[in-house]
Amino acid sequence: MRDVVFAMELRGQAAPVEGREGILRAHTGGRGPLGETVRFTSEVVLSGETFQESGRIEYSGRGAVQFVTVGTGYLGPSPLPETQWGAVIWRLTGGDGEFQGASGYITSNFTVSAGGEVVDNHYVRMVLP
Repeated sequence: MRDVVFAMELRGQAAPVEGREGILRAHTGGRGPLGETVRFTSEVVLSGETFQESGRIEYSGRGAVQFVTVGTGYLGPSPLPETQWGAVIWRLTGGDGEFQGASGYITSNFTVSAGGEVVDNHYVRMVLP
């Protein structure tokens, strides 16, 4: 078994899903721990200042992980103008490629601008078989 720990910053957009009130879809990207391209997609179900989220993170050429929220995430006002901030913990629920059989958690601390621009900082700890 191999313990893998890293941090990364992803940037992109979050927007409401047409015809589904209280649902956002997020798409972000950046560089992974080995310099690979990372693509993040998720669906966020809002309930006031809390939310549930599920999604997938693809590490190009290496594989992907799927995740769900542990408990609830928080998204609310920040001291920055026209910006919300939040945090969430995700539990890995599956993986493929290099990440098949992975288990672990990701913490996310993020901001969302009034225009939907997302800056998402991840701290990842996973165990690979």
